[in-house]
Amino acid sequence: MTLDRKWQITEPPPPGFRLDLGFLGSGVRGTLPARLLWNRGVRTNSDVAEYFSSGMDDFLDPLILPDMAKAVDRLHRAIQEDETVGVFGDFDVDGLTGTAIMLRAIRSLGGKAVPYIPNRETDGHGLSNQAIDSFLSAGVSLITTVDTGSTAVEEIAYAQTLGIDTVVTDHHLIETERPAAIAIVNPHVGSEDSDESVDYSGAGVAFKLAQALCSAASAPFPEDLLPLAALGTIADIVPLVSENRTLVREGLRILGQTDLPGLRALLDISRAPGASGRPTAELISFYVAPRLNAPGRMGDAEPSLQILSTDDVSEARALADRLDADNTKRRSLSEKAWEHASTQFSPNSDDPIVAVNCDGFPMGLLGPLAGRLNELTGKPAIAYQHVDGFARASCRSNTVLDLHAALSTHSDKFERFGGHARAAGFSIKNDLLADLLDDLRKHAAWGALGAPAVPTLHADAEVRLEDLTVSTWNFVSAMEPFGEANREPVLVTYGARPLDVRTVGVGGKHLKISFDADGRRIESIGFGLGDRDLGTGTVDIIFQLRSEVWRGKTRHQLGLRDIRPSKG
Repeated sequence: MTLDRKWQITEPPPPGFRLDLGFLGSGVRGTLPARLLWNRGVRTNSDVAEYFSSGMDDFLDPLILPDMAKAVDRLHRAIQEDETVGVFGDFDVDGLTGTAIMLRAIRSLGGKAVPYIPNRETDGHGLSNQAIDSFLSAGVSLITTVDTGSTAVEEIAYAQTLGIDTVVTDHHLIETERPAAIAIVNPHVGSEDSDESVDYSGAGVAFKLAQALCSAASAPFPEDLLPLAALGTIADIVPLVSENRTLVREGLRILGQTDLPGLRALLDISRAPGASGRPTAELISFYVAPRLNAPGRMGDAEPSLQILSTDDVSEARALADRLDADNTKRRSLSEKAWEHASTQFSPNSDDPIVAVNCDGFPMGLLGPLAGRLNELTGKPAIAYQHVDGFARASCRSNTVLDLHAALSTHSDKFERFGGHARAAGFSIKNDLLADLLDDLRKHAAWGALGAPAVPTLHADAEVRLEDLTVSTWNFVSAMEPFGEANREPVLVTYGARPLDVRTVGVGGKHLKISFDADGRRIESIGFGLGDRDLGTGTVDIIFQLRSEVWRGKTRHQLGLRDIRPSKG
């Protein structure tokens, strides 16, 4: 299924805009470096220094986070008094990596910690009485939540009746009553207006707590945990600015030489044979994170936590093989779910949302499916299924609809709900679903006023292929890590001349083209573009600059986002 997309080039900086890039910009033709940085909020030379800065000195004091001192005090006391700490984490990559961070931090300081990761199918999201009872049986006297807990009012009250204290670490928005926890370490509680406020992921908050714990115990800075924080931060798509950028940049650097066997095994199995080089955010997003997510999406995320927690090389390799097999199964089921969903909507429909029923598929597949629908249509997407009298749904959106705000107006009707502006989930009685979807349609229709009628691909600049040099690729590489709020540069070339065109992959699904660049050949790959009718003349392309290390040699190519015959 293909939907035509509009291409839109971002407005250039004002005439005369210049930046002192020193050696970073050497060899790059034209004003492209300054334009790319302008599009990412860099306005001055001091901004340049901050954008490209690196090192451990860039980490903020963890005690600026709300309730951090209280959390450290209670956890430090638990470690000193030989209490057992229960670590409850969510089942996605952010929650899993954050849980592994807390387990490793507490144990490294001599403490005792036991984990609980809920089963997506039987437990659902969030802290539950069932989990608390399990902790009680394990002798837990203090629970620390990771990536969840800010709205667990009743559950934390239940834990109190059993004599169990709770420290909440989370990053989700709180619209309701706050639980009576010992501490709620959440960047969205009371510090939104601070100049040093950071929109951390759940793993990011857990890392800041680990940092504070180690400092309180006069232990070294826990840099070995940074790769885990980087994985969670990338996977949860939080803005890669401020300290998040530092977490990911330093985490990826350390990940390339990590001694943690689980992370090493994940890298090895996620890379193509012969590929090497330093880990990138792209490698994490498209290859490592899906494997970590796969067991949880099928139901039980326990193997994913095990691979992040183990120190045994053989166990790590066996777990990596299992995660890889689960990911293969997930991909197969995802395609079946997509085929099922595709019969329920038309990309060109006037309906301001896309809502599809996914009964019979694992709940964990609904979020990615909704994301795929949102990307295809440019509309807010809801994938739901009926279970035991309730409709359980995952939602994905763009700027047209703030999901969290829209769903919050119905908070009294949900069994549970939560999330962010662009990704959310809910559970509601079956007979209330239709009215909810109608209301979301109204919100989306209002938000879509003035929005593009078709999905839009945004580009940074128009370039000539002959102006792309190795220095251009190197400069873009220096801009990493890429992610939310620091998007990978996208470029447009009009009138590119193909030298040869061929389709590759099963069923010719993908496209490989060699382009002429004033006598040089530039290779390209376009995933999912194999069905395009390009004619025999020049083409217009929108693309990203890609590099890979293959058998020790660096190869540069274009990653095509879209392609079409040139007009005129």
